Amino acid sequence: MDKNIMIVKGAVLIPNIPDSVGDVLDEETIRKVSLIFNRQVNLIDVQHSLQTVGSILESYICDEETTFQGNVYPKGTWFVSVDVTDQEIQDAIRNGEYTGFSILAAPYKSVEDMRRKGVN
Repeated sequence: MDKNIMIVKGAVLIPNIPDSVGDVLDEETIRKVSLIFNRQVNLIDVQHSLQTVGSILESYICDEETTFQGNVYPKGTWFVSVDVTDQEIQDAIRNGEYTGFSILAAPYKSVEDMRRKGVN
């Protein structure tokens, strides 16, 4: 494979499991957040810098329990696959500096606020 091509896949949010800041979301909220992200944001950056380092190739919610890289994920887990286009970020991933995904949620917007904007 060409060194300049890197596709990474992983879970973004897992139902009823605290994320890195302790937030716990249920399946329905994860589904809604993923729709908002895919429709309105769709930005892949590093450490919430808002500087694009890749593009999403797929984004989906598991409709049943799923095993991925030896881990079991419950129904409702949100996965993405990303084409990482930034060479420095590819190197950092290879070196283990970056090991997962997170989302940037604007603190002034709740899921209820976003729901009112047409995401059901």
